[in-house]
Parts: sequence; structure tokens; C-alpha cells
Amino acid sequence: MNKNLRLFYILLLVTATAAGLRYYEGQNSAEIQSYDSAAFAVADTASVDRIFIADKDGNSVLIERTTGRYWTLNGKYFARKDAVDLLLKTMLRARVKSPVAKAELENVNRLLAGRAKKVEIYQGGEEPVKTWYIGTSTQNHTGTYMVLGKADESIAEEPFVVHMEGFTGFLSTRFFTEEREWRYTGVFDYPGEELKRVEIEVHGAKPRTYQIAVNDEAQLMVEGAQLDSRMDTMFWQNKFNLFRKVHLETYNNHLTPEGQDSLINLAKPAFTLTAWSAEQVEPNSIDLFWKSPTSDTYDDNGNLNEWDGARMYAVYKNEAVLVQRFVFDPLLQGL
Repeated sequence: MNKNLRLFYILLLVTATAAGLRYYEGQNSAEIQSYDSAAFAVADTASVDRIFIADKDGNSVLIERTTGRYWTLNGKYFARKDAVDLLLKTMLRARVKSPVAKAELENVNRLLAGRAKKVEIYQGGEEPVKTWYIGTSTQNHTGTYMVLGKADESIAEEPFVVHMEGFTGFLSTRFFTEEREWRYTGVFDYPGEELKRVEIEVHGAKPRTYQIAVNDEAQLMVEGAQLDSRMDTMFWQNKFNLFRKVHLETYNNHLTPEGQDSLINLAKPAFTLTAWSAEQVEPNSIDLFWKSPTSDTYDDNGNLNEWDGARMYAVYKNEAVLVQRFVFDPLLQGL
């Protein structure tokens, strides 16, 4: 009985000590957030209109808000909405997790000076409201070494370990500077009732063209095939709806310059997909090409697959890109 009572008191003491440490850390963290050198968060991300990111290798991207649905990238492309939204969320919820330990301070400062990414955040003015310098992750990958820039373009003296509330991991990978990775990947983007006509061209030994359109009475019209039954009508309606939102995978096609030139100017596509809105004179169009597999795969009958089962090459607006068959196969199946 005495032994059990003694164990109870030990556990009670450990629990109280842990609670006290958590309270102290919480109080300490709250106190740190009040320092000017630790004020990383941006309270009003709705007013952020420009984000500039640069790395030490000379790469940079400028992302600017527009009146439309998408931000612009370097003044010439649309930027990926998911990546922009992630940056804004990070800016809103960034919090200091802890100061940098004294034993690590010299090394962290050296890394920040040598490899940090610079992030300038603007809210309508010519000068950034905040400048972040983002370094590497901590050893346990639950925080990121960061330091704030000052108004006089100098750097705050003390770096911090920063994290995002509600997220376990590091933040540096969100602030990338590769233009191709930032580019909006939408091929067909027709919200609501904007989509009016699509065309599917099957090339090869037995070429065929299918057209699906909505007429002025909102009826679905199909050319190149017959609507013989209710099932056929549903098939073509579903096919038409799939074109409302279609994305390529990446502009990083992994081809050599010679390979890109050959794909764009010499190769014959397997399929061509085209879509129009009611206002479009020039449609959106993408050519699809079979891609050799990176490794041997087999079909259900044990036969060697001739083509890559995951990806295809494509040419979109005269650029060679990669697309996922998971996205594009449903547009072609049954044809």
C-alpha cells in the first residue's frame, strides 16, 4: 500500500512539473512574439498584393495580385493558386517556436548569411511591410531558422526557430524560386456554364474526330457519334463535364533541348483536345504524345506495356510539358 502511494506521489510530481514547464514555455513564447525582431506573422494577408522571393543562386520570382482569380508570375504568366494560398496561410500563422540555442547560434547565422532565401511582403506600398530571411530546417524538422529584415535593409540581430500553428514540419520548401514550378498548370478552366464546345481528335491509323457542344437551348449536341440511348447521352455529358477543369502536371518536362524541339516540331500527336467558351474565338488546345516507360511494366495479361502508364508528353501553347494519364485518360476512354 505504501509502495503504491509513493508511486502515486511520484507520478503526481512528474505531471505537475511537466504542466509547469508547458506553462512556462507558453508564457515565454508569448513574450517572444511581442519582440519586434520576432514579429514574423502578417495579420492582414488579404491586403498583401506582392510577394518577391529570391535565393542566393540568382533565381527570383515576383508574384502579384490581380483583380481576377489568379495572381501573376513575373508579369507574364499566371501563378499556381494553391502555392500562393499556401504562402498567405504561412504568413498569417507563422509563429516563433523558440530562440536559437546559443550553441547553434554561430552556425545558424553563418547559414542564414550564406544560403537564406529573401522574401519581401508588400501591402500596397513601394517598400515591403516585412522581409523574411528563410534558412534551413532544424534537425528534428519541426521548425525553420528565420530572421527578419529591418526597415533600413539590415538584418535583425537574433534569428529564431519559426513554425506554423497547426502544422508539423518546416517551411522553407514553400518559398521556391523556380519559375516553371510556380506557373499555373490549368489547360482547360471553365467554371460554371462557361464551357460551350469541345473537340477530341484521335490520330493514328484510324483517325476520328468527336465534337460535343451545347446549343442555344442548352441541349448537348454530338458530332462523330450517335446518341442512341439514355446511357449514351449520360456518357457524352460526363465526358463534356470533365473538360471544365483540366491541369497538366508540370512544365519541367525533363527533355533535352533537342528532345523538346523534336516533340514540338516533328512528332505526330496521338490525340488533340480542344475546348471553347462562348466568348472564345481562339480555343485552348493541347496535343498528347505517348511516352516511353521509364521501367518495364506489364498489363493484366502479362504483356509488356509499350507506353508509360503514368504520364504522357504534351505540347501546350508551343511548350513541351508533362501530363498525368490519371487526369487525361478519362477524357479519352470509350473513344
